[in-house]
Amino acid sequence: MKLIKGLVNILSWAVYACIACYLLIAAPMLAGYHPVVVLSGSMEPTYHVGSVIYYKQASFADINVGDAITFRAGEDGMVTHRVTQKSELSQNFTTKGDANLSEDPNPVDYSDVMGKVWKVSIPYAGYFVNYGKNVTVIAVMAAVIIINIVLDMIFPDKEKKKKSEQTDAKAD
Repeated sequence: MKLIKGLVNILSWAVYACIACYLLIAAPMLAGYHPVVVLSGSMEPTYHVGSVIYYKQASFADINVGDAITFRAGEDGMVTHRVTQKSELSQNFTTKGDANLSEDPNPVDYSDVMGKVWKVSIPYAGYFVNYGKNVTVIAVMAAVIIINIVLDMIFPDKEKKKKSEQTDAKAD
């Protein structure tokens, strides 16, 4: 039983470490940034496939040629490309992926812009984030923590119990 309890304890620490990583990746949301996982290579080498990038709402005036923006494409799609031209009159942008040879065929209306991309990206974190969205992964992580708590309640650590009793005796 001691071996199983030790293994579950190690697994629970790994789960806690994963949770801490998720919180670190999500932390910029407190400042209004929205995380996005890079799914294609159109912005290589600036943003690698599997990276997490962040965008934040920006006014039309704050977006300039050379800035990367994230915008809606179609019903549910999002694209992050660089602004190559800005039209004050029609309030839209011409965009191009850094790795693409030509500009995108359709201009992006400001109303479709979700935000301006922050200079910070976290390489490979997108794989971690996408893996953690899996319901099975979440259930296994929760189960490991619950099993660890139950095992600690049923089979308390003798050293912890002894220290607790010593502390209680000193308090009396």
